Amino acid sequence: MTKQPLSVTEMFSSIMELLEQAGYAKHTLWGNMYGSIRSVVSFYHEKGICNYDPAVTHEFIQTVEQRYREGEICREYYNAQKRAARKFEMFHSTGTLTWECTKRTSKYQLNGEYSRLLNAFLSSRDFHENTKWDFAWAVRRYLSFFQEKGIPSLDRASINDSREFVINAATFMAAGSLHNLLCYVRQFHIFLKDSGEKAPDCISLFSYHVPRKMPVRGYVSDEELTAIIGQVDTSTSMGKRDKGIIMLGATTGLRAVDIARLKLTDIDWPRGEIHVSQSKTGGMLYLPLLPEAGESIKDYILNGRPESDAPEIFLREKAPFVSMASGVGIGYMFDCYCKKAGIDRKPFDGKGFHGLRRRLARNMLVSGTPVTTIAQVLGHQNLDTAKQYLSLDSQNLKACALDFSCVPLERRFP
Repeated sequence: MTKQPLSVTEMFSSIMELLEQAGYAKHTLWGNMYGSIRSVVSFYHEKGICNYDPAVTHEFIQTVEQRYREGEICREYYNAQKRAARKFEMFHSTGTLTWECTKRTSKYQLNGEYSRLLNAFLSSRDFHENTKWDFAWAVRRYLSFFQEKGIPSLDRASINDSREFVINAATFMAAGSLHNLLCYVRQFHIFLKDSGEKAPDCISLFSYHVPRKMPVRGYVSDEELTAIIGQVDTSTSMGKRDKGIIMLGATTGLRAVDIARLKLTDIDWPRGEIHVSQSKTGGMLYLPLLPEAGESIKDYILNGRPESDAPEIFLREKAPFVSMASGVGIGYMFDCYCKKAGIDRKPFDGKGFHGLRRRLARNMLVSGTPVTTIAQVLGHQNLDTAKQYLSLDSQNLKACALDFSCVPLERRFP
């Protein structure tokens, strides 16, 4: 008997109902999960497909993986999108959803000796929460390679074994991922040497420089930003919120996730400053609140923000009135305004919300701002990350010219 085709829109509704029946709180369901699950439906609609097709879902996952490999999206967003796609796969196969209580683990399971070395390394430094898993993943993969070769401890390994690991990884890893892997394992070998552990001296081997690809990505131009803002209906509370978010992104370069988590207490109105802890790096940023963004945020807080005990500035438009939880909803909101503004989006064109961040960096660069200052404003801990904005031709330089003559040196709000 042929299986009746399922509409992805109907599947979306059924999946959301099942999640609510499973006990997810509404603010988690609609604040954290809605955007990711809806992205699958949007992918189908963009292709003009109404009914579920496993091949299309597989294409969606491949697209997300490519965006992650190219650094366009963060790991959190990447994993959320894949989980959403798997929900559609599971519902299509079984007609329901099942859950297992899982925790963050690795497929690279180590023996006692290798586990000892890994734990000692991770305990030797005060790793940031967002990087500790990266180091653990790299070292686990490295040690698992020896374990699979039948080498039970590093004192029995040779530098040729380590070289074989590098060659093997280079055959399938992207340049950026390989660069990170070698950096992390090099730090592990430095730890081994300093600790007096018996292991091959591979510090020089893992010091090999793998250049990261630095593509010149697109950005949201000044004209496009004007067109996007022109689509925002500021007579509504949602419009007031959205304009505040867009202006904040355009004038500060803050990531969507940091704007979503921005609290009322993070703005020093008398000084006209924003104090925010970056979710990506954990570092603190102190940024000026320019008038155009400040006025939009004030308008939302005073005339559009729902009554709520939530400490965050920007809230969901519908009850429960809680924070937007992540940057996914902001990205989706921005894409909708791009579509209304007639901006023809293409995969990896850089015209998403993150494009506002690149726009600000390029405008600052063209105005003569040193790269070191740009790195500080954007919260880049590595100066090389900011150097990508140097890759501009003369035509782009002219298009990005910015006149700061109308920007006051100081702004104080009553």
